[in-house]
Amino acid sequence: MRKTAARCMLALSMALVVFALVACGASPSGSSGASSGQAEEQGGFTPSLDTATKCRVSVVGSYDNFEALEAEFDKFNEYYPDVELSYTKIDDYNNLVSTALDSEEAPDIYFAFEFMLDSDDYGTLFERAEDLSDPALNIDLSSVRSSLLCKDESGACPMLPIFSSTAGILVNEDLFKKEGIDIPTSYEELLAACDAFNKAGYPTPILGYNVPSSYGNLVGELMYGDASKDSTMVEKLNALEPSAGEYMRPTLEKVSDMMEHGCFNIDVCNELEDGYNALILRFFEGDIPMALSSADTASGTAKRENQSEAFSASPFSYALYPLTLTDEGACLLDKSSVQFAVNKESKNLDMANEFMRFLATPQELNAIASAKRLLPVTSGLSFDGLYAPFSSVDPARIISTRDVGLTDDATIQFRVAAYQVANGEATIDEAIAGFGSYTL
Repeated sequence: MRKTAARCMLALSMALVVFALVACGASPSGSSGASSGQAEEQGGFTPSLDTATKCRVSVVGSYDNFEALEAEFDKFNEYYPDVELSYTKIDDYNNLVSTALDSEEAPDIYFAFEFMLDSDDYGTLFERAEDLSDPALNIDLSSVRSSLLCKDESGACPMLPIFSSTAGILVNEDLFKKEGIDIPTSYEELLAACDAFNKAGYPTPILGYNVPSSYGNLVGELMYGDASKDSTMVEKLNALEPSAGEYMRPTLEKVSDMMEHGCFNIDVCNELEDGYNALILRFFEGDIPMALSSADTASGTAKRENQSEAFSASPFSYALYPLTLTDEGACLLDKSSVQFAVNKESKNLDMANEFMRFLATPQELNAIASAKRLLPVTSGLSFDGLYAPFSSVDPARIISTRDVGLTDDATIQFRVAAYQVANGEATIDEAIAGFGSYTL
């Protein structure tokens, strides 16, 4: 097997140095090298190109490392042993990926995110993207939940969802058992649990990274839940109409109420340097009952268990639970996390599309999600291990963020306003008055 795992941080500039890649030159229908029985055994994939093809296929993204993808490289090399696949992280990815695509040696496959479709800043990404729904590519998208498939204005599908995510709270289950407190399944129970942990002297009932961007983990259920019931609300919020700020009031009132009940100790939250590694390691100290978290953050817990001296010395049971802030019951916000796009100007286009055809099989999508500890994008959404508490969510309470249709600019208004209210920087009325002016 040939595989290159480039994990270095790239400090890119306009004089970007990327990868020197060899053109693929794959024939469309050479010797397949794998019988149908072998294909079925290895995941329902049958090669469509000459398996003796020699070329390189590069993937770039924002992850520091991507062992789950490298495992897929290994599997793909069972069919195409002379294809050299590589993954490289681009530092400051969102700002520099367009520069990478404009370089002479652009990547073959690259990360794309749903919010980028709503922004003119990422036009290059989608101008260069293959339409993965093109029948000529023979990429079967039917195993992916339709609510996660993004389409542009022309109806093309420029990216394939690889992982899905949600928002919730990491719960130290052992602390709840120790204090005889029920893990909350309603808002009133959450307030009661926070009150009990405060009385017991814990540093903060709920830990959170106290920056505006992270407040989506707190207000997501309220924001999307309300918007899912009112298309007019969505239209006005997306248009950033000043009067639409009033739609934020119920959410901001709940944030204010939680602060008054002592759910967060802001001083403790401000000690965090980031909302990923630092948050996880602080949670692993063992004296934090709950931590606001996305599934993307929660997926990094397993790797950090042995990095925490406190957790290694005194391990505890934990899982990601729904954060229930309404009277309607637990909710699952179903949203894509990472998506892959194929550079249609790639020198290795045939093989890049072939790898995507391989990855789009339900077996591989489930395998890569399991390895990364993120939720799968396949229609048979399953919850186990870290996400087992979400299995009790009523299917009617699964809300697709894509179907709701709020733009990133609209959600930013909620996140910044919630941050201001939580930190006492603005009253609810003042935060509402600023609607439409907020940026991250």
